[in-house]
Amino acid sequence: MTGTMMDITIEDHGVKKMLGRIQQRTHNLTPAMNIIGQIVRTSIVRNFEKEGRPQKWKAHSETTEKRRGKGASILREESHLMNSIHPKAYKDRAVIGTNRVYAAVHQFGAKKGSFGAFSITQQVKAHVRNVRGVRQNVKAHKRTRDMKLPWGDIPARPFMMVQTEDWDEIRESLADYLIEGKR
Repeated sequence: MTGTMMDITIEDHGVKKMLGRIQQRTHNLTPAMNIIGQIVRTSIVRNFEKEGRPQKWKAHSETTEKRRGKGASILREESHLMNSIHPKAYKDRAVIGTNRVYAAVHQFGAKKGSFGAFSITQQVKAHVRNVRGVRQNVKAHKRTRDMKLPWGDIPARPFMMVQTEDWDEIRESLADYLIEGKR
């Protein structure tokens, strides 16, 4: 290499100790990954609380509104999905997920019937039916019908998202951990 070169030797023992601690901390980043996992989990919970970030989720269908009431919260009825979000830290990565099998449907959406169909068999009790003003006796019987899954389109409502503003907090927390050992 041509040009001017300078060989720097660090004599300051405080700097040497700091570099040594940073080097030690980078061998197993589990504590740092735990911090990142917690930051992302908090952000995901905020996604539920705001009902979508940065864009609001699509509103409920008329059918869902009739069942749950107009203006009912989206994906937070009993908070099962939101409360199932948990991070797991490893020495080289953080994984955030849920054990709810229906989570992917809400994250990515689903078209009516995209999961096939199933048959429902109902036992119908004997009753009287009024057809155009004429009363008819109906005998007890079994009735079978096919139902598509899902019954209607479910729009994507992405909740597993890291927001742009989260990256500053992640970087700051990583720097605190690597330089100062803060957890």
